[in-house]
Amino acid sequence: MDLTPHSSVNASFTPPPSSPIARFGPATAGLVWQPAPAGFSGAVVWRGDDSSGVPQVALKGWPLNTTLERVQEVHSWLAQASALPFVPTVLRSASGGTVVSADGRVWDACRWLPGAPAASPTGAEVRAACEAAARLHLAWPAGPVKRPCPAVDARLRLLVDHQALYAVGTILPARAPQLDAILACAATEVGRRAGAAVEALRPWAAWPVGAGPCVRDLRREHVLFQGPVVTGIIDYGAMAVDTPAGDLARLLGDFAEADPALFEDGLNAYRRAGGPLDVPDEFVRLLATTGTLCSLLGWLFRLFVRAEPIADPVTLARRLTQLIDRVSHLVHF
Repeated sequence: MDLTPHSSVNASFTPPPSSPIARFGPATAGLVWQPAPAGFSGAVVWRGDDSSGVPQVALKGWPLNTTLERVQEVHSWLAQASALPFVPTVLRSASGGTVVSADGRVWDACRWLPGAPAASPTGAEVRAACEAAARLHLAWPAGPVKRPCPAVDARLRLLVDHQALYAVGTILPARAPQLDAILACAATEVGRRAGAAVEALRPWAAWPVGAGPCVRDLRREHVLFQGPVVTGIIDYGAMAVDTPAGDLARLLGDFAEADPALFEDGLNAYRRAGGPLDVPDEFVRLLATTGTLCSLLGWLFRLFVRAEPIADPVTLARRLTQLIDRVSHLVHF
């Protein structure tokens, strides 16, 4: 897994704590550690290389508020998909479990997956990613009862309940010199489109969909390639029961939001691979476009409602600027 412009690297270049390394025993012994991309979740990640410099293990300290039971739940879902070559293998500790508590965090260790995200995905790579997503969803069968789409409900709640973040005349408190002007622009862009997004989503609020385990953060930087082959799908920290259409919408929103033909090509590839898509194409497109808008609003929520700390304002500024650019090109929902 190469560093990408969408991921922040651990600020500290010190080795990981010795306690979790020791707890994972032979799998981590003798490895040389260096920081790896950890995103914006609050997790910390290190890559363990062997004596030849070949990556072997990803050691992850989950965000500080993560419980052991939560990580075990994610691991149970990964076990169901363990036959897929692009799903990371979860390693066991010396005591036989897959999760350890040490140094104030919950830790796990997985085999390092080769490859790198596609900077400018080709049609072949988009199709391969969607086919891989289909195989992943098939490993996680949906429950027998359909229900209203969790992804639609989450978008509507965010847009409706937090209008104060983007209403006309809103003045956001200062957070960081590198971010304040960008955040003001983000609020303006969300405000211009929020009403239309709500109106587009409401007719789908009661639409029944199949729901099962989903990645819920299936984005471009989390799909690794070697050539046109998907060699890894990484970062399952947001996993929950949702509609597979939500995963597909996030993936295609990143890969092909501005290219309707490529978006359609990806949808068709997912269906040909047997992906459990029980909704119309227009619904997936709606989840993609409103998902981009809500990703931007979600940052306003995290920074001004939850008041989350800003570990890397430069990287966050880059991420917000990318989202603003995508939102500014949304013509309709």
